[in-house]
Amino acid sequence: MDPIADMFSAIKNAIMRKKEYVDVPSSKVKERILDLLKKEGFIKDWERLDDEEHRKGTQYTLRIYLKYLDPKKERSAITNMVKISKPGKRVYAPAKKIPYVKRGLGIAIVSTDAGIVTDHEARRLKKGGEIIGIVW
Repeated sequence: MDPIADMFSAIKNAIMRKKEYVDVPSSKVKERILDLLKKEGFIKDWERLDDEEHRKGTQYTLRIYLKYLDPKKERSAITNMVKISKPGKRVYAPAKKIPYVKRGLGIAIVSTDAGIVTDHEARRLKKGGEIIGIVW
């Protein structure tokens, strides 16, 4: 029902299993969220797998390369990911009330009219919107 929550769950499960990467179905919103996670240093990288093996009809696969802070993969760059706004209960916040995550150590992913941005960028742009989720 909620593809973004499914992506968050897939990433958390892959981290628990100490995987190098995880594959999830694609969408433009997921791509923008992955861009933010890469820019903020929570994942190494991501790529679009558009060959016949990874394509299901018109939908392709996104491969997310996870980032670990030690060689034994004991500590991940992502401690936790929580989906805030759900299909049954959307959560909106004006620019002045966008939450700080772990006193600025984490990020809130906010969908604004300027696109999907982090909480820092939303405050700088003075734009509120839907709080998609938080990552720390």
